[in-house]
Amino acid sequence: MSATFAHYPALVVEFGAAAVLVAALLARALSRRFGIPSIITLLLVGLALGPSGLNFLQLDLAAPATRALLSLCVVIVLFEATLRIDIGRLPKRPLFLLIVIGAGLTLVVIPHVAHAFGLSTIVAAMLASACIVTGPTVTGPLLARLRLRPELRHLLESEGILLDAMGVIVAAATFTSFTTRERGPFLTSLATVERLGSGAIVGLIVGAIGLFLLRRYARSWSSDVTKLLLLALAFGAYALGEFFAQESGLTAIIACALVVDFRGLPSERLLRSYKEDLSILALSTVFVLLASQIRIASVLPLVGVGAAISGTLVLLRIVVVAIATARSSLDLRERIFACTVFPRGIVAVSLATYYATQLTAWGFRGGNRFSEVLFVVIVLTVSVSTVLSILASRVLKLRQPVVVLAGIDPTSTERARLLEEEGYVVVLADTDEASVAFARSQDCDAAFIESEARIGELVRERGASVLLDDGNPRWSRLGKGLLPAHIARSLPLAEPRERNAQPG
Repeated sequence: MSATFAHYPALVVEFGAAAVLVAALLARALSRRFGIPSIITLLLVGLALGPSGLNFLQLDLAAPATRALLSLCVVIVLFEATLRIDIGRLPKRPLFLLIVIGAGLTLVVIPHVAHAFGLSTIVAAMLASACIVTGPTVTGPLLARLRLRPELRHLLESEGILLDAMGVIVAAATFTSFTTRERGPFLTSLATVERLGSGAIVGLIVGAIGLFLLRRYARSWSSDVTKLLLLALAFGAYALGEFFAQESGLTAIIACALVVDFRGLPSERLLRSYKEDLSILALSTVFVLLASQIRIASVLPLVGVGAAISGTLVLLRIVVVAIATARSSLDLRERIFACTVFPRGIVAVSLATYYATQLTAWGFRGGNRFSEVLFVVIVLTVSVSTVLSILASRVLKLRQPVVVLAGIDPTSTERARLLEEEGYVVVLADTDEASVAFARSQDCDAAFIESEARIGELVRERGASVLLDDGNPRWSRLGKGLLPAHIARSLPLAEPRERNAQPG
């Protein structure tokens, strides 16, 4: 096989990409079979197939083709995660403090920890800037699985998404400050603001065009055409952002996704399922790819510095959450849970592979150590954060039962509010677009379904334990046999055991 690859170099990437996808599917299957968090199985499968195991996957992350694959995965995951953000429900002050204080403390403290282990000044500074980025690619699917209160979920998802874009730009500015001696701090800061602004403007323009097309023509298009439009918007925003200002592509994606709104379209449910499936596939691919790059023999000596940086990030997380959420609507249990969400994700992987090669190209020592230490930090934070957040959600009883309420009218929206006050996550559903729009105007989570027969699919998709109806027999008839729990016209709100019941 090695001789074949020598004659046909392109086969290395093609064969490797196919192997990564198969490995990702295998990891997902093992996760479901044994009930292990999927991130753990993805990393284990990647390690088993990499140079520390069977040496089956031989992709080089520094190669242009592999970096292109990695970038496409980042675009898909970040775009899908941003589309989930509900700006109206975001707690603005805690989000601002989490981002500013978190990034600031990371940039100040992490270099000192890295210096203590003998890393050079530039490597320590680059590690700090790369550690700004969190892991929305990890936290997004995890938080959706845990079914937390919407405000808490939106806060943590939005923090990760915005910090990803900021971290990429800060890393570029940090590297530029070391490689361009004539630039002072002022010019470096100005270049950072320029990248942020360029990306935001490009993303807003692309998003506005996409929103116009969706509102004007999507109702006459098939769902397949609308899916392609969403992909074109994501990749177009990223490419144009990078064209106008290097490293501003992620900012463009976020701005574009914040503008685009496909809710209320006839194919909304299909589009939501489509983008989530793409995101899961991209996420699985990247984590298998990451784990397959780890050489245990070269990484083991760096576990100490990686563990020290990871431990410091955990301590900083506790301090940042305590300060940022002090006057928020989050209760003590939710604030404790927020302290367990600190993974570093695939954007950090991308930074590690790119700047490791750049450091070497510019004659700086320690490029390999930079990437290897950052890989250790990513694996440790992802593994520990995933396990801790799952345990915390169970111990603190934060998982909320999901209720689908079929049929929308003024009475049902009021009923939804009462159920939410009792600790339920409520999803209103109807076949009438005007009713769905009305529910959303009342700040309710509402889903449009193409026909009454789709109610069972919505129940499964949202993981609901209860289906309530508005008294119309069509819902009860169509819902029979489709639910994991029961169908009811009313729910005993006064029973504490029901309020804290687990979904499913």
